[in-house]
Amino acid sequence: MKLVIAEKPSVGNSIAKVIGANSRREEGFTEGNGYIVSWCFGHLVALAAPEEYDKKYSKPWKLSNLPIIPEEFRWTVAESTAPQFERLKELMDRPDVDEIICATDAGREGECVFRYVYYQAGCTKPFKRLWISSMTDEAIREGFRDLRPGSDYDALYRSGLARNKADWIVGMNATQLFTVKYRSLLSVGRVQTPTLAMLVEREKKIQQFASARYYTLELNLGKFTAESDQIEPLSVESAAASCGKTAVVKSVVREQKNANPPKLYDLTTLQRDANKLYGYTAQQTLDCAQKLYESKLITYPRTDSCYITDDMEQTAADMVQRTARAFRFGADYEAQGCVPDIKRLINNDKVSDHHALLPTKEISRYDFSRLTEDCWNVLSLIAIRLLLAVSPVNTCDTVTARIECGDREFTARGKTVVSGGWKQLEATIKSGLKGIVPDEDAADEDGSGKLPPLNEGDELPVKSVKQLEHKTTPPKRYTEDMLLSAMENAGREDYGDDDEVEKKGLGTPATRAAIIETLVKRQYVERKGKQLIPTDKGIRVIDVVPEKVKSAAMTAEWESTLQKIARGQADDRQFLDEIIDYTKQLIRDNAGETSRENNPFRFSRLPVVGKCPNCGKNVYEFQKSYSCEDSRGACGFFFMKEIYGKEVTPTQAKRVLEKGSSITLKGFLDRQGNPHSGKLVLIDGRVRVEMEK
Repeated sequence: MKLVIAEKPSVGNSIAKVIGANSRREEGFTEGNGYIVSWCFGHLVALAAPEEYDKKYSKPWKLSNLPIIPEEFRWTVAESTAPQFERLKELMDRPDVDEIICATDAGREGECVFRYVYYQAGCTKPFKRLWISSMTDEAIREGFRDLRPGSDYDALYRSGLARNKADWIVGMNATQLFTVKYRSLLSVGRVQTPTLAMLVEREKKIQQFASARYYTLELNLGKFTAESDQIEPLSVESAAASCGKTAVVKSVVREQKNANPPKLYDLTTLQRDANKLYGYTAQQTLDCAQKLYESKLITYPRTDSCYITDDMEQTAADMVQRTARAFRFGADYEAQGCVPDIKRLINNDKVSDHHALLPTKEISRYDFSRLTEDCWNVLSLIAIRLLLAVSPVNTCDTVTARIECGDREFTARGKTVVSGGWKQLEATIKSGLKGIVPDEDAADEDGSGKLPPLNEGDELPVKSVKQLEHKTTPPKRYTEDMLLSAMENAGREDYGDDDEVEKKGLGTPATRAAIIETLVKRQYVERKGKQLIPTDKGIRVIDVVPEKVKSAAMTAEWESTLQKIARGQADDRQFLDEIIDYTKQLIRDNAGETSRENNPFRFSRLPVVGKCPNCGKNVYEFQKSYSCEDSRGACGFFFMKEIYGKEVTPTQAKRVLEKGSSITLKGFLDRQGNPHSGKLVLIDGRVRVEMEK
């Protein structure tokens, strides 16, 4: 018998149906045709917590116990998943099982899901690897015909194991170190903290930004306008007055510009577009993509490649035809009557474990009405991207004219679309889609319009001169689209969009969504519409941790090393030795508790009701008052929770701090004990009561 172990029950059932292992169904597995098919529920086995090594590591944590570096890592099975683990162990131990097939997700995490169970169960039976890029029946059958030795993926496993151990070593030690140091639970991680640091750095730039006013001049030249460079406010009047009645064309530059079609989706670019167009979180998009994969509608989603291999050329050509027929927007593509450029999709060197995201043949017969709206939208994006990627180049004629008037240079730009190509198709398709969130950052592609014929030396009459006022704007807050891009490109900022430079990055396409969700769950970040905004707690965490802990560049280098380990180009033991040295140095540099007066987290357990009107720091709810965190210092702002016999609720206190006044309240008592209505008002930095007469 051959035991097949999948990652999830749904995947296991799909595999069992194809290989005929469904004649007998027991709890936790199916059997038939010489196969037993069972499954995990994601990670059944995980690294043990420190206290499972020694009770001295239990709370309350002590700096004297650090660093915690196990000589041999231990593993544990969660109580909730123990029954399925025991079932898998029994199946592995069955005398009639002579071979095991690893059928977990074809990636680093999937490899670890299986190996952890295999080794924890003490299994030594040989195993093979099912490596497929889609869940279609055809792909599963082909995968079983081409099973590979499990040892082919030892390097991938070592990479995953090294990442897991590194996260444990850094996370457990750093979290305990800074929690004890600041007497407040502070979660610090190898990837999450540098990610949070990027959000905090952006937020500080926004808060510190001082808007500056400047002007430009706009010449009305009849059929078109031209605009000057920036002019300081004090000079704009004289600059406008110096413009005469005639302008002269100094130069005209004509260019033909081509915009190539977009590449196919990898997971990160799919998540970015789904966030930009639909407002979906990275996790929501990943969940949808996983469901589509398990429904056999798309290829493996956790991919970092935007290309396919040359042996897939005919498959891709077939999928273009199927996609055009299966989706209503396919008619827009077919209306172009163009021959799909499949060669543009191919780059063997840019495909490692998995090729780019593609629809599968299942779209030709699937009832799309069974899909939820978000899954349908994600599937549509993948299908649209395939059609765009094989569409013609977009070509435009551009004209840039430099015009002189009053000793000042002005610029006019024009553009004429020669061939709409993929951009025309994209605009047509998007206009027919529902639910797309307007993109505030989208530029008007044709906003420059068309210029009349111009030649060097032409004299043009000036109809009018207009002063245009502008203000510099702060950096934009991160959306998940922007943050995913920043995480992906961390460590290669100096290389721009150079596609040949290795992407080191924070995390991987498979883990970035979980990192963002962790920051939100731990209340270090909050969502406001599409924006991700660090909380006061998140900002303080980044303020107190040392630079090496929040360095995106260093974490990106680690991720690059993990990728090299997976390719057999780096040593996992050396990598972990470096992680251990880093952790020990971190503890040496930051040992010792912080005094209460210098501890920015001393009020962390108290609810924040607003900002101090005098110094801008937090106002907290204490037992008997609402007080600024500096109420005992230079600021001194506070007000009692009971004023004139009236209990002030946190909601009322918050409104006073935000609006300067509460709504009319009942229950204020005068000196004789008579009740009155009144308002809490903020006057001269103090909260007072205005009684109604």
